[in-house]
Amino acid sequence: MQDEGYVKYQCIHKAGPAPEHSAWQELNDLRSDLVKAGLVGVLDNGVGYGNVSLRAEGQGLFMVSASSTGHIAELGPQHYCMVTACDIDANTVHSCGPMQASSESMTHAAVYAASPETGCVIHLHHAGLFAQLLEGKAPATAPEAAYGTPDMARSVEELVRRHPADGIIAMTGHPDGFLLYAPNVTHMRDLLYMLSQGYIPC
Repeated sequence: MQDEGYVKYQCIHKAGPAPEHSAWQELNDLRSDLVKAGLVGVLDNGVGYGNVSLRAEGQGLFMVSASSTGHIAELGPQHYCMVTACDIDANTVHSCGPMQASSESMTHAAVYAASPETGCVIHLHHAGLFAQLLEGKAPATAPEAAYGTPDMARSVEELVRRHPADGIIAMTGHPDGFLLYAPNVTHMRDLLYMLSQGYIPC
C-alpha cells in the first residue's frame, strides 16, 4: 500500500461548505466502525487508506470522505466533499467542499455510473479478506490497473455492469484493497457481515 493515499487524477476543486446528505450520519457511523475494525485507517508512515461515499441525487454525483482523512478516527461533515463531475478518459475529477476528494474518487464514480441501483460505495484494505477474495475467485480488476487511475476505474466499471445490484471486487493491482457497493448503508452492512463470514461473490 506504499502508493495509497496519493491523488493521481487531475483535481479541479472548489472550496466551499461541507456537503449535506440525509444519510450522512449513517455513512459516517459505518466509517467509524470500519476504522475500529482496521479496514480504514493509516499506515505506519502516516499515509491513510480506505474511503466511503454516498450517491447524491440532485446535489452532485456523490459525497465522499476527503483525501488525507484516514488518520482521523471520527470524521465530521467538514471531512467530506461533493464530487460534482468526473471524466475518466480525461483523468479529471471536479469536487467542492472543505477538502479535496479521496484518491479513489474516480473509481467510486465508475461504480455509480455503471449501476444506477448503487447508493453506497466503500474502499477498504485488509490482507486476510483480500486473500480470501482472490482465493475464492471473486470478481477482480485487471492486475495492471493501478489504484486511482482511469485503468482501475474502467476495470471496476466493467465488473459492476455484470452485477449491478451489489458486489465485492478485489482490486488485484492494489494489494490488500477491495471495493464494495450496495443500494444503501444498511445493505452495505449486510454485505460486510457476509464477507466476514466467508462469503465470496460470483
